[in-house]
Amino acid sequence: MPGRRFALYFSWNRPKEIGAELGKLENRYSTLFEFRRAIWPLYEWASNPANYNQDISGFLDHVVLFDFQHFSDVVSEATGKPVSLIQRGGDAPPVQELDEDFLKDIDTLIVVSLDHFETGQRATQGEIEAIRHFLEREEACLLISPQHDVGASEDLAAREVEFQHHGDRLVPAQQRIGGFARSLLAGLGFNIENHFGLSPAKSKDNSPAPLQIFSDYDELKILEGVTTFNLHPHLPHYHIPDRLYKSVRILARQLINPAAPKHPFVDAGNTYFNALLWIPPTGTQAGNLFVCDATLWSSAFGGVKSLEVFWQNLAHLK
Repeated sequence: MPGRRFALYFSWNRPKEIGAELGKLENRYSTLFEFRRAIWPLYEWASNPANYNQDISGFLDHVVLFDFQHFSDVVSEATGKPVSLIQRGGDAPPVQELDEDFLKDIDTLIVVSLDHFETGQRATQGEIEAIRHFLEREEACLLISPQHDVGASEDLAAREVEFQHHGDRLVPAQQRIGGFARSLLAGLGFNIENHFGLSPAKSKDNSPAPLQIFSDYDELKILEGVTTFNLHPHLPHYHIPDRLYKSVRILARQLINPAAPKHPFVDAGNTYFNALLWIPPTGTQAGNLFVCDATLWSSAFGGVKSLEVFWQNLAHLK
């Protein structure tokens, strides 16, 4: 059987992301300069402005996109095919939308939704229909990966509580990410939303705490041999509306850091958050649809050996 053809689709609008006002704290990425200063001396190899742009574009290129390279290498080796990396809005127009022509050469599409809400990235009706047709293929696999939604409240005191909980000084008090993913899921009839930015628990050796895995629901065995995900400092909970509980399966939950400062989600009695969801084939949907965090395709936050198993399982999906 030929190897699966993978594509990473970054749904951000790059010019809008890198053009964010630097005097504003909320809802933008760090510049490479800010990032280097915060974690000095770890990124001093990228300090020369002649070789590395020190603005937001440098952060996107040399930090964010760089962290996805290991995933691409692992999957390319497993499938014998290169992983395509496409940005919805590049440095020059036109916008690369998800259409029939784009999708015809892809078996596994990963929508990496790292777009800030403020940039207004939303799936068009044409894109939603193209994805519906894509999912009519039995071999199709779609993974929709929004990241965190930190500080959604307009109440500054509530934002401070969330900020203290995750403790990442590189993240502003409000950073709402994943608008494209939300709109695509809603358009497909699955109004699953990324909520919060929760601190994940560690094991005694500072590795990610073991996942709570629901193996009985994992008919595709994509979590076979997988024990952990990663320790990104602010991971989302994937909220499933009541009406969808019969059609969406929770495959894995991740433990919340019990030593972290308080958080309203924890105060409500939750000790785990939904980390991987599966929407099995039904009706005209013959392919598989998953929802998980964008950092599951990154090698920057630990748990890499276990993540490699997850990636290989997806690469060999029948």
